[in-house]
Order: sequence, then structure tokens, then C-alpha cells
Amino acid sequence: MSTARDTLECDDASDLSATTLVAAVLQAQKTILRQLDAVLSPLGLSFPRYEVLALVGAAPDGVVPMVRLWRTLDRHPTTIGSLVDRLEGAGLVTRATNRADRRETLVTITDKGRGTASSAARAIDQVPVADADLMRRLSVDLRTLIACSAAEAAIGDRPPNSPLGQRDAKRAAS
Repeated sequence: MSTARDTLECDDASDLSATTLVAAVLQAQKTILRQLDAVLSPLGLSFPRYEVLALVGAAPDGVVPMVRLWRTLDRHPTTIGSLVDRLEGAGLVTRATNRADRRETLVTITDKGRGTASSAARAIDQVPVADADLMRRLSVDLRTLIACSAAEAAIGDRPPNSPLGQRDAKRAAS
């Protein structure tokens, strides 16, 4: 990462391993999810339940087929089923068989669910994820890493110690 005085350059990016980058991104994700869960908990939600509720609430008619939830959220059907079970138990959504196609299950947001989703969105908007300057530098660094990786891929000239160069070496060895 960068210091307060500088930002990441492509030469610096080539010294980072893909493992280091992935670990940093995943650690940041865990930190953010903990903060989100803390503000959603008083509303009876976890972040995954909020994602389902928000997706159903965003549908024009407030109705979403279960299969769309699986695909959009990229989660296993059993996981989505458990999340919908909890939301349904709290009175935030209902679940019913589609009358036009009995193979399909539809999830519908309730009025209580709309109110909870709205409150949750406001709560999430108030979460201070991190210091604004730190977030700006992180954003710049991540964009630099992405741009450098894309440039390396386009040129095909990847330093052996760069994340893409290491991947290419592993593929060539296979």
C-alpha cells in the first residue's frame, strides 16, 4: 500500500504477489462486513439477509424468482433458501409458488420488509468504513494495480515477478 505522501506505481505493483493482493482485499472485506453487520443487527438483519431483501425490494413489483436470487447473488440455492426462511420468519418477505409456472418459487417483499430495507439502507449509508484519505489512497492503489495488470496483459510483456507473470510461469510449467 502507499504512504500518505505517495501512491502505488506500476513498478511497485509488479513487486506484489497475487496472494498479498488477495489477502489484503479479503481482510478489508471482512472488516467492512463486520461493520455492516453491527449496524444491521438491531434491525434483525445480517448483511447477506440485507442483500436478499434489497434485491427483492428493488424489483419493480417487489417480486423475484428464487433462481434469480441464486444467480444474482452467486450463492448456493440452499444458502438463499435459508436466508429467505429467516426473512420470511421475520415477516419481511413471503414465498409462494408461481401460478403461471409451478416449478418456480417467487419471493415477495412485504410492507414491513420495505420499511426495514429502507431503514437498513440509511444505516449502511452512515457506516464510516475508514478514514476518507485512506480510502482515497486505497482506491487509487487498487485502480493502479488493475490498470498495470491490464497493461501487462495487453502488451504480453509481464515481468516474471508480477502477479500475471507468475501466473503465466505456472501455466507454462503445467
